[in-house]
Amino acid sequence: PPVFETDVRPILKALCFHCHGEEEKPKGKLDVRLVRLMAKGGKHGPAVVPGKPDESLLWERVESDEMPEGPKKLSAGQKAVIKKWIEQGAKYQK
Repeated sequence: PPVFETDVRPILKALCFHCHGEEEKPKGKLDVRLVRLMAKGGKHGPAVVPGKPDESLLWERVESDEMPEGPKKLSAGQKAVIKKWIEQGAKYQK
């Protein structure tokens, strides 16, 4: 199963950190650099609900191509990794 640090974080770092993590004030008050920060969520609530991609704002936004903003979107393969990661419990190394 996908693990955050090795499978998901590199995708988010390449496409999402510039708006949701590296800024002093992340957009939507959401920081996606750590799983605990995504679970806490931003102004719209938790970004990830382990085991439930359809209830996870992160999945909703990347699946619909709403995020990331601009022309550069996640590939089908990157989306599959994120969905599978959420489906299998949004695991991370402890």
